[in-house]
Amino acid sequence: MEEDGLTLGPEEALQKEIEKSKTLKVDRLRLRDEIEKLKSEKSDLSQKNQQLKDRLTKLENSAFEKTGPFSANSLILTLLFGFLALLWLIARN
Repeated sequence: MEEDGLTLGPEEALQKEIEKSKTLKVDRLRLRDEIEKLKSEKSDLSQKNQQLKDRLTKLENSAFEKTGPFSANSLILTLLFGFLALLWLIARN
């Protein structure tokens, strides 16, 4: 029985099954191609992500090297001047 209430003969039923099979094969091939495309895209994105992580790490390291010792020295000098200013104010009073 068909959806519209008609009964197909064996040849028509076989032809319909062949058409379904062809459609499924085409869909399977299309999905296989899409999967390969997505895998390739995923690989490219993973590689770009790793490159960006490496670049960020290099930038952080170079920024720390440039400002790290200077920041520590300026902090020590600021504390020293602050302590000396405090001693000077105490000695005045």
